[in-house]
Amino acid sequence: MRSSTLLRAALCTFCCGLLAVPAFALEPGQSTPKRLYSIGDSITRAFDADLPADNLNLSWVNGYFGFWQWLFGLPNVRAHNQRISANFGSSGRKNWIAAQNGARVDDLVSQAGSAAGKNVTYSTVMLGGNDVCRDSIADLPTDAEFEANVLAGMDTLLGNLPNGATVQVVAIPDLKRLYDIGQDKTALGIVDCEVLWALTVAGFPCGSMLSPFNSEADRLYVQSRIIGYNQILENITDEKADQHPGKFLSYTDVTFNEPFQEEDISDIDCYHPSWRGERKFSEHTWNDGFFSPYQLGN
Repeated sequence: MRSSTLLRAALCTFCCGLLAVPAFALEPGQSTPKRLYSIGDSITRAFDADLPADNLNLSWVNGYFGFWQWLFGLPNVRAHNQRISANFGSSGRKNWIAAQNGARVDDLVSQAGSAAGKNVTYSTVMLGGNDVCRDSIADLPTDAEFEANVLAGMDTLLGNLPNGATVQVVAIPDLKRLYDIGQDKTALGIVDCEVLWALTVAGFPCGSMLSPFNSEADRLYVQSRIIGYNQILENITDEKADQHPGKFLSYTDVTFNEPFQEEDISDIDCYHPSWRGERKFSEHTWNDGFFSPYQLGN
């Protein structure tokens, strides 16, 4: 009799504990984000984030952390991919990365086209950094060119997504901030970032912002163009949200406004986000999107 009473008490405690867990709900008609698809450039591929070249395990969107990453002591960025599994389960999961190094907004159409037939339920879009990072300021696209490419790409993407899908459009980071904090940083603890930028200014990484021949006024102008491009991204996201009520679109500018530090820049090329920067991208974009109430795996 006593053991039966204890069992009932234990079950009651367990059930009360379940009731105490906050129950979050998606928007009416919104699908779970289990089928993830990312559109972007080298930032989404975590280029030079820890080891040279692509570090897909450290992508702010598609990253992962399993036995082998743990065994070799690799970082964990707690990517959207990981957060989705933690909050919505691993059953039926898909994790596609369409992002390509060097991509610009005119590549949005082709990357979005590859989403056809995949029944994607969550897509991120982070493009535009390479439109800003040209050899010179004169090469920056006009607002009309940038807008036309984004419109065409978003129409392609939304045409390939089912109703219930979620899309998060992410702002171009503040490259002026990169320049400002990179002046006190070294690559691999050997070469000052300013020296590295000067040696690679012809074509890489970002002559329009990082060239030693630019004035402060030049850099402020490029920053103003980033702000303008981001405004176009936000306006188009709002416009498409109105046009596609069966889909769930959001825009976030946390990647522009985050006051990144030296440690958030790659130790290899002084340009791309480090794994710490990728982790901040993951955390802040997740918390500024539709799924922010779901905090398991953060």
